[in-house]
Amino acid sequence: MSYILTFVNTHAAIFAEKALLKAGYSVGVMPLPSGIKAGCGIALRVADYISSNLLLKENNIVVSAVYQTTTDLHGTVYSEVVL
Repeated sequence: MSYILTFVNTHAAIFAEKALLKAGYSVGVMPLPSGIKAGCGIALRVADYISSNLLLKENNIVVSAVYQTTTDLHGTVYSEVVL
């Protein structure tokens, strides 16, 4: 299972990626999936959104929304996680 983090703008997404990588997190940069209608065009994929979000808050980087990804017969489903 993975989580998608969205951001208000591209700069926030880039700063978030740098902060997470510097702290040793596994993070993937990806275009915002079409199933998500929030944030800028860039999103980050992480395995642990709780510790990732905590680190980003400590670095004053605001996450717009978090989505949990699951797969069903029709493809990937994105469910928003309440922060």
